[in-house]
Amino acid sequence: MEEKEVLKRLGFKEEKELASIEQLQDYNISYAEDDENYFNLSDKDGKKPERIIESFLPYQRYILPVLHYAYGRVTITGWRAWLENEVAYFHKGARHDKSWMQKRYETKAIPIDLLMGNFSADCKDEDELANTELQKLCPIDAGHILGKFTKLTPLISDYLGSNQNSDNINIYPQFKNANEQDGKDNHDYGQLHFEREVRNNLPCYYEAEAIIRDWNDVVPIGTRMRMIDTVNFKERFHVFIPNIVHEEFSPDSILNKTTAEQYRAFFKGGDLNSLKWK
Repeated sequence: MEEKEVLKRLGFKEEKELASIEQLQDYNISYAEDDENYFNLSDKDGKKPERIIESFLPYQRYILPVLHYAYGRVTITGWRAWLENEVAYFHKGARHDKSWMQKRYETKAIPIDLLMGNFSADCKDEDELANTELQKLCPIDAGHILGKFTKLTPLISDYLGSNQNSDNINIYPQFKNANEQDGKDNHDYGQLHFEREVRNNLPCYYEAEAIIRDWNDVVPIGTRMRMIDTVNFKERFHVFIPNIVHEEFSPDSILNKTTAEQYRAFFKGGDLNSLKWK
């Protein structure tokens, strides 16, 4: 997919809008090949991989949060992690209230089952049928920022304590293309492709962060991911995975007429109807 189409589906009219996002201002951004649908990142200050690891090790923890300060509050946008072949930790098992995604799912503020992917093959209710067609057209996952493959997600609950739910911080509505594509059966590169590389090359240092265009937005525009080989201190990848649908729409599809403003409205409010996916 051409870069300008990827940017449009993120709600941008111009390339410079992506580079202006606060979380990406420290990186040089370049688009990968048209059939790969992701962006490569590099540190503007030329920070060495070993310095990144050195800044992590003194804390002697498996995970640390990625923090940003905006509008008078500190926001956790992702996680820095040390991944090994065998992880041994003590999980406190703190109890938590329901996450915002689960609450919206149960109150049907988001189309029923859309985020959770729990459609019944034999559903007969008209609303469920309509939402099933919506799911086929534009499927969405409850996508993890720090993936379960790391075996460290229980530590997020311990890190936060009992008054916060880890799903509020580690899960967001993510299009299946952005979450599940592995680049093997086709050329699209989603988060799974890079998670496989991490899983197959342990031990390593790993970063995963949700990128938010505006701090008041409901849906992140994608995920930033970085992997550093801890044996030779070589950065294996540093990428931004856009939270979009990769497919080319049919010539008569209403989605071909969807504007950058309508995509922007989706990320801002989290309502698929903003994209006329109804």
